[in-house]
Amino acid sequence: MTTLPTTVTTTVPYDALGRTTAVAACIAMVLQPMLRPTGPGNSAPVDVFTVATVVLSVLWAATCGRRLGVPYGLAGTLLLLSGALAGLAGPLPGVSLMNLAREVLLLTWCVALFNIARQPGVLRLLTASFAYAGVVWASVLVAADQLGITAIQGVSPTEGDRKLFTLGDPNYAATYWVVSLFMVYASQRPRTPLVRWYGYTVLIWALLLSQSNGGVLELCVGLLLLAVHKVYRAHPRSGPVAAGALVLAVVLAAGASVATAPLAQVQDWARLSDRTELVNTLGRSGTSAEQRSTLVRESLELYEPHWPTGSGPGTTKQLLQDKQFPYAKEVHDDYLAALVERGPLGVVALLALLSGTAWRCSRVLRAPPGSGFAAQVPRPAGLVAALAGLAVAGAYYEVLHFRFLWVLLALVAVLASPVDDPTTNRAGPP
Repeated sequence: MTTLPTTVTTTVPYDALGRTTAVAACIAMVLQPMLRPTGPGNSAPVDVFTVATVVLSVLWAATCGRRLGVPYGLAGTLLLLSGALAGLAGPLPGVSLMNLAREVLLLTWCVALFNIARQPGVLRLLTASFAYAGVVWASVLVAADQLGITAIQGVSPTEGDRKLFTLGDPNYAATYWVVSLFMVYASQRPRTPLVRWYGYTVLIWALLLSQSNGGVLELCVGLLLLAVHKVYRAHPRSGPVAAGALVLAVVLAAGASVATAPLAQVQDWARLSDRTELVNTLGRSGTSAEQRSTLVRESLELYEPHWPTGSGPGTTKQLLQDKQFPYAKEVHDDYLAALVERGPLGVVALLALLSGTAWRCSRVLRAPPGSGFAAQVPRPAGLVAALAGLAVAGAYYEVLHFRFLWVLLALVAVLASPVDDPTTNRAGPP
């Protein structure tokens, strides 16, 4: 079994600039849902502190002579290379360039978070900031819903009664609440159990207000991973068998439920209900599936003339509109978008990112409790659970553009890495 060191030390001076960088990163954690109003290239108020974290981290590394570690370096390089090639060869280079600029920011932010989080106590601060902020923002949304304050609820004419808060999209909002819930679990913040359970409650309440089927599925996937991990750890000798039995039991229970109440009948019942919550969740699930099937078919047709390199990052919606396809939307699927917009090289890039993430997650799950950087995160499996939910969500959202995905990737990379090498003044291999 691979183990991590039990202590975390660093020879890099953690000076005032390092603390300022950590503060900027913590503020960025707090402001994750602040996506309205939007600016050029889907920029948002939170990006002020995203950029500040990147710039300050470079200055900090330069002044203290630190060699920065670069997690997911191969995958990030392939993503940018495939996007650049597709954009230059594609029909909408301007759109591709705008999307590439956003990807560069997200990748450099991940690098900045990885390096600053390796300093004493910063990993704890980042996870706690995210967790506390999620509980506070969920409380604000729930209170606004109970008081009928539509300006805070974020109700949009195009989304019906779904509550978006300041996130601008119901699926993005749902995923943020799910990630926040797992961050609360991982960091065990708030400290008081009663207050922490209050946090779980309001976060689930906020998730339900988004009326997102995908968000509920992400929550269930994450909870299943936590249950399997707990069973595996509780039975040192028969762990794999016990974990496999649990997964099998869940699959059989789900299959029995579908057999007892056919999905089509449940969808019809919900669609005809007088409850908007049921109409906008189970009631629209059949229509959503049909629309996504149509979008997949259209996207593959769009890919045919651009198969060597893809059409370019973020170009699908515009190209579908230009060609007057009946359902012109973004791909809403990271796995399909990698092929359609970046070509075969984009698929290789995504596989590199997935395999690198899976390897780091396995190290986090296998590490002894409280060892290495995990001493700052009481239950690191919560971060892995959040990533598992996002991996599933990638099949029906484009989560690679979700800012908090790169937060999770950076934190998991820290937890999976060894301590700094005192002879090179460099972050351990990410």
